[in-house]
Amino acid sequence: MKIDINDKKIKDFRELVNDNSSFVCKQYKNINNKNLWNPICSCMDWITVSIRFLQDSPELSENIDIRVMQMYSFISAIDIVTESITQLHRVFIDPKSIPFKNEKTIFSNKLVDVDDTNYFKEIRACFGAHPVNLNPKDKGKRFASWPFDGMNSGSSDLDVRLYSNIPDEEDLTLSLNSNELIAFLKSRYEYLDVISEEIKRQFIGFKEKHSQITISSFGSPLEILKTLAEESLMRLDNDYYESMINDLIIIFRTTLDGEEFQTEEAEFKESVLPL
Repeated sequence: MKIDINDKKIKDFRELVNDNSSFVCKQYKNINNKNLWNPICSCMDWITVSIRFLQDSPELSENIDIRVMQMYSFISAIDIVTESITQLHRVFIDPKSIPFKNEKTIFSNKLVDVDDTNYFKEIRACFGAHPVNLNPKDKGKRFASWPFDGMNSGSSDLDVRLYSNIPDEEDLTLSLNSNELIAFLKSRYEYLDVISEEIKRQFIGFKEKHSQITISSFGSPLEILKTLAEESLMRLDNDYYESMINDLIIIFRTTLDGEEFQTEEAEFKESVLPL
């Protein structure tokens, strides 16, 4: 089943996260004694795995049993992307909320009046996650039937009947529409753009904040360099600046023995003062 989606967006997102002297890693590796860098990496990895699977997914089999399991893999990959996007939202935007809450723009002909995110969970449960142990919110339990070809080819790829454990309770029919699932996937995947803008905003704010902090230039060259080393550590500990500052500290901390070298040493240290 060919899906118009590719891994460029997650590649660009990963590059942004790793850019700017590893700003994201250094900011999020310890937030209130929690390493949030690790969940960021996990989310990026599993989005990549899922999107690459979806962009190269095989054609659906004529054998309905195989096709059902292919569709379950398809749904599972979408679920991984969705959960990963939700986790990234909680890390970068708001730890107490979820994106797309209460939105009802994608799925039609729903059995229950819930938002798109929760209806996707219903589909996932009935078409493979736990079809023999469904717990509807009304009463009793339901059990999904053997999936079969959709009764309406225009709006359903597969249907499943939901049997109740309550005597004389009518069966329900849940339909799976791959076009709606793809629309759901794209809406979640494209939310990476929103998170990317938030990362950029945070980096701009970080730069503006630190650009307004004056670094003391009083004291001996060695004292000033030690101050610069401390300030550089707070400013993302850039390898280039760290190396240069440490080299200069070694130079100004070193004194050569022998009077014949003292003049040359003083002249050399004077020459590197502007640096």
